[in-house]
Amino acid sequence: MFNYSLCFNLRLKLVLFIGLGLYAQQISAQQKTRINNDWEFLRQDLGGIWESVRPAKAGDPETVPLWQKVTLPHCFNAEDSVDPDLNYYQGPAWYRSRLTIENPYQNGRILLYFEGVGQKTEVYVYTTKVGAHVGGYDEWTVDITDAVAAFKKTEVYGKQFGGKIPLSIRADNSRDLEMIPSDLSDFNLYGGIYRYLNLVYTPALSVDKLFATAEVDAKGKLGKLNVKARFHNPGNAASTEAILKLIDPQGKVVVTKNASLNNLSGDVAITSFELKSPAIWSTDQPNLYTVELSIGAGADQYKISDKIGFRNFEFVENGPFLLNGKRLLLRGTHRHEDHAGVAAAMTEEMMRTEMKMVKDMGVNFIRLGHYQQSSIILNLCDSLGILVWEEEPWCRGGLGGDVFKEQARRMMTNMIEQHYNHPSII
Repeated sequence: MFNYSLCFNLRLKLVLFIGLGLYAQQISAQQKTRINNDWEFLRQDLGGIWESVRPAKAGDPETVPLWQKVTLPHCFNAEDSVDPDLNYYQGPAWYRSRLTIENPYQNGRILLYFEGVGQKTEVYVYTTKVGAHVGGYDEWTVDITDAVAAFKKTEVYGKQFGGKIPLSIRADNSRDLEMIPSDLSDFNLYGGIYRYLNLVYTPALSVDKLFATAEVDAKGKLGKLNVKARFHNPGNAASTEAILKLIDPQGKVVVTKNASLNNLSGDVAITSFELKSPAIWSTDQPNLYTVELSIGAGADQYKISDKIGFRNFEFVENGPFLLNGKRLLLRGTHRHEDHAGVAAAMTEEMMRTEMKMVKDMGVNFIRLGHYQQSSIILNLCDSLGILVWEEEPWCRGGLGGDVFKEQARRMMTNMIEQHYNHPSII
């Protein structure tokens, strides 16, 4: 007798392995490395940034306050948030490390790519503030190129720090009536660098965002793809050559388009085309194509890739939900980014295990509440075939004031842009 359960589990594991492997290739192609190790942490505020970087020998009063060693991702409410007799800590905390910078690109840029920090963040290279952000669930980037170059010219670069770059990060989850999510929310507003932090090297011209709109008719006969890109261009390059490839689920290049781009401002149209009878993305067969965009040439060539899926969906008024023209009964659950022992600081392995369990129990739909979650989760939903409802963290806070409303608009924009290409989101 044929074992359908065993067949499904083997297929699921294969899809999960291949899907995550391809996402890892995307990271490698962008010269992106997670900075997980060699961090020190302090759960209180400093008198100023100087206290994070001043010279101090063992036993000196300058070594106080005492820092502890941690790895990232890290949440400083991993234990007190589940203590029923205490208020969990809400306030500032500091992280510091020393980076070895080896940019392979001549005249390239050095970026810090944050996948999520709660809830307000300040970033320093030595004593120079290089960036700040409000919003604990956004993905965001800080360009530290100029600050690194300036610090390398100082005496302390070699004498005190041994040729490494001192990086300090202040994370603050203090209560704030003008911040979204509200402290009235029915979930914890965790603090810390609780998602991955990445060191990214790029050429002088790179792609900041890739927007791929994939469409298909309900019968799956004709697909359409429209691709735009937003550039990181601090050197104000005037033009570049671009090559876009569409790679099918089996790894075959099915479309190649060349473009000469003479305007690099805003969201730039790269190409658009039709594709006959594309492999359809569904909850049973989550077929994923790869969009690969290359710009520049030679040593300064930059590549970025992302997964897309061709699917058609419709919420029929007073009727059923249709996926690719067929009725689909949504069997769903709800998820918070939270785990015993680590709170919001879930590792990729934890997320992979969790989402595989969700799929194994028969789920084809999930609500990610009440905030935009890690892109790792969206990648898993794409590869496993789980439809997604995603939302920003407007929860029990009322309309708020002008600052509150502006952050809500900004966070909504960030959520849409950072997860734009995921076929799982409906």
